[in-house]
Amino acid sequence: MAVLTQSSLWDTVLELTKVAQEKGSDPLIWAIQLSSYLSSAGVSLPSTELANVLVSHICWDNNVPLAWKFLERALMLKIVPPMLVLALLSTRVIPNRSSRPAAFRLFMELLKRHAFTTKSYITVPNYQKAMKSIDTALHLSQTFGLQASEPGILMVEVVFSIVWQLLDASLDDEGLLELLPEKKHRWETKPQDVEVDGHGSYAEKRMEHQDRLQNINTVMAIELIGRFLQNRATSRILYLAQRNMPAHWEEFILRIQLLVENSSALSNSTIMTPDVLLQLTSDTHKFLSSECKTSSLHAIMASGSLVPSAGLCQGANRSALWIPLDLVLEDAVDGFQVSATSAIEIITGNSKSYFILKIQLDEKRWYSVQAVSNGRKLMVLYDRFDKGPPSN
Repeated sequence: MAVLTQSSLWDTVLELTKVAQEKGSDPLIWAIQLSSYLSSAGVSLPSTELANVLVSHICWDNNVPLAWKFLERALMLKIVPPMLVLALLSTRVIPNRSSRPAAFRLFMELLKRHAFTTKSYITVPNYQKAMKSIDTALHLSQTFGLQASEPGILMVEVVFSIVWQLLDASLDDEGLLELLPEKKHRWETKPQDVEVDGHGSYAEKRMEHQDRLQNINTVMAIELIGRFLQNRATSRILYLAQRNMPAHWEEFILRIQLLVENSSALSNSTIMTPDVLLQLTSDTHKFLSSECKTSSLHAIMASGSLVPSAGLCQGANRSALWIPLDLVLEDAVDGFQVSATSAIEIITGNSKSYFILKIQLDEKRWYSVQAVSNGRKLMVLYDRFDKGPPSN
């Protein structure tokens, strides 16, 4: 009975969304009414189920500007988990970016708005549930070979995976992905179903429009990769990926080098150069000043990754991967390095180091996350794409 009730609830949400879309309702009013309806139904917000419903609604029967505006308003009002929405979109939009370049452009605009404020996500309700949903959607545990359920670990994996997807997509757009030695790649870069284009002059104009937008998108995707490596919050997260997943990071760097050496899109960028992109990856550790190091630690602690659990107490190798206390202690204690076996053992076995860490935690402000909002407003982009040839 409970299953039927839940099914009926989300069917109603979908119907309300379709009716609002047909009427051309104001997205903000739709989002407020939907939030009120879900709250009265006892749904905890932000809702992972709503995120799945809205993304499935857009991809691809309702890939229209108003549906994207609805999704943006839902993100702004925090009734859906932003990182889950971005993860769900990444697996559907990126493989279809050639046939639906407008959707890919809007997805990247959402990344600009919502992927660089990770601090705000770890304090909202349902954070752990959202991260587990992301793990399921992106198959993170399978991809990276880690059976980890801690949200802090999953946050590192999801940011790394989104950047990697953008990188593979950019390489594929320029025919460079096939130059890699391995032929089976981690992320889908092409749709599994082949689409048949229409014929006639209208179809030709549509293809010309899509080709132009796709070329612009490739440049924008590369610039976004650079922003992830340069942004204070995400560069710290990627540093943890570099530090704790060296084999995967080596594959990632191989792709960066291939892009730097061969990409014409990178050469066409006005804000990113090959030398700068290569420098950002080779000197990732330099982004971690003393403040950055302790911020990274505190982010993992705040997200629950230092909570004692079976996943954190399975030996030195496993624990050392995900408890980077030495990031703090190497500055706090001259020449001292920690070989961790679990969060509890570190704290209780190194009381002097913990005391120094406690002083730092009390005296410093750990987060200084800069929200990135460069680029044009999404609403302008929606209207602009609405005037061009349809992408469906």
